[in-house]
Amino acid sequence: MQNISTLTRDQSQFIEELASLLVAWGQPTAAARLYGYLLLRNEPASLDDIARDLEISKTNAFGAATELERQRNLRRLGERGSKRVFFVLTDDPGAPLRKHVALLGRMEALISARKDNVATGEAAVRMASLANFHERLRVAM
Repeated sequence: MQNISTLTRDQSQFIEELASLLVAWGQPTAAARLYGYLLLRNEPASLDDIARDLEISKTNAFGAATELERQRNLRRLGERGSKRVFFVLTDDPGAPLRKHVALLGRMEALISARKDNVATGEAAVRMASLANFHERLRVAM
């Protein structure tokens, strides 16, 4: 078996650039790279495919897949008559940002509900503005 990645240089660069953006949002590096990799695939990927193409161990590949599965960004597919597992992205393009949208909603709710009890004057105005910003951002996302 060859251990040479099947990715083009442009594909590898895209994966790394996308991963750096997702890492800034709190996604673990391996999971962010796996998300970018699966985004480019036309068929399900096995752990062997992932490990080879991303040049990581199968253990690291499985951990990244488990993280993305927990976040509902990917799903596992079994192979009939085999223990082999394949991975594909879910059909929800917003899945990578869903937890951030929920967090924005919780922040807006907390600030709106508590601002009058914890702040006065300019601080209260600033908190109301921040709550409004979080709501607009959540709705836009």
